[in-house]
Amino acid sequence: MKGSIFDIQRFAVHDGPGIRSTVFLKGCSARCAWCHNPESLSIKPELQFYEDRCLYCGKCVQLCPAGAHKTEKNEASASKHTINRNLCTACGICAAECFSNALIVSGRVEDVDEIIRQVLEDRHYYNESGGGVTLSGGEPVLQTEFCLALLKALKENKIHTTIQTAGFYPYEMLEKLLPYLDLVMYDVKAVTDGIYEKHIHGDKELALGNLSRLDSAGIPIIVRTPCISGINDSDDEITAIAELISSLKNLEHYKLIPYHGLARVKYDILGKDFKGFDAPSKERLGILEELASRYVKVFSDERGIL
Repeated sequence: MKGSIFDIQRFAVHDGPGIRSTVFLKGCSARCAWCHNPESLSIKPELQFYEDRCLYCGKCVQLCPAGAHKTEKNEASASKHTINRNLCTACGICAAECFSNALIVSGRVEDVDEIIRQVLEDRHYYNESGGGVTLSGGEPVLQTEFCLALLKALKENKIHTTIQTAGFYPYEMLEKLLPYLDLVMYDVKAVTDGIYEKHIHGDKELALGNLSRLDSAGIPIIVRTPCISGINDSDDEITAIAELISSLKNLEHYKLIPYHGLARVKYDILGKDFKGFDAPSKERLGILEELASRYVKVFSDERGIL
C-alpha cells in the first residue's frame, strides 16, 4: 500500500501526547486562506524553487521535457529564472540534476513498510514519553485506504496513534480508521457561515456533523481552532465554538492555536500567492482562552489546563 506524503517530522511535541513522529500526507478538501502547509493542498508532487540558491546554469532549461524553465538576463545584466507552473509536471528531472538544490520536488510516494521502518527508529522516545505517531496533512483522511494500512501496522507494533483532521469528507471515510486510532485532533475553524464561504471554502454542516458522529464512537477528542486576527478571534466566535463543543462527551480539551506567517517562504518557492494575516496578541489569546474555559477545559501553552 502506497500513499502520497510530503514530510515525516520527528520529535514533534505539539501533535498529540508525548514525543511523536508526524507523517504529513498530501491532498486537502478545504482551501483555508491562511493555510500554513500550501504544499499539502494538491495530492500531486509540486516543484519548489529556491531562487536564492540558483546559479543560473541553464541545465534545467535543457533538461525539462515540458519547457517549463526559462533563464534570461535583464537590461542590468541581472540573471532571472522563471518557471511556467502551467507547464511544469513536477517530473523531478530538473531537481535530480540541480546540484545547488535550488529545485526540489515536494511530495513523494511512500509505502507503508518504509514509513513504519522510519517511525519505529524512535520507538524508545514514544515509550518513554507516552508518545507515538500522528497522521496530518493536508487532510489525511482523504487517503483512507493508505491511512488504514498504516494505522493497522502501527497498532501491530503497539504504537499510540493520532490523526489531525478537519472533517470535510463523508463520515464513512473516517469511520474506517477509528478502530485503529487512540486520539483524534479535530479542527473547528469557525461556526459563522460567512467565514466558511469567504476564507475556508469547506462544508460547515458536513464538518460539524462528522464531529458529532465521531463523538458517539467513544474515542478521545481534542478540538483545535486556528486563531486569525480579525477573522475568527472575536468573543462571539470563540464563545460559540466553545458552547458547541461543550456537549461532546469525549472531549479531552480545547486548544486555540495562534496564526503564524512563517509559511510565506513556502508560498514563494511554490510560486503561489501569499495572503498575509495577523496573529492575535498574547493578551487577546488569553482573553479568548478564558472565555472558552467557561464552557470547556482549555489547554493553554502558557498555563496548561484552564
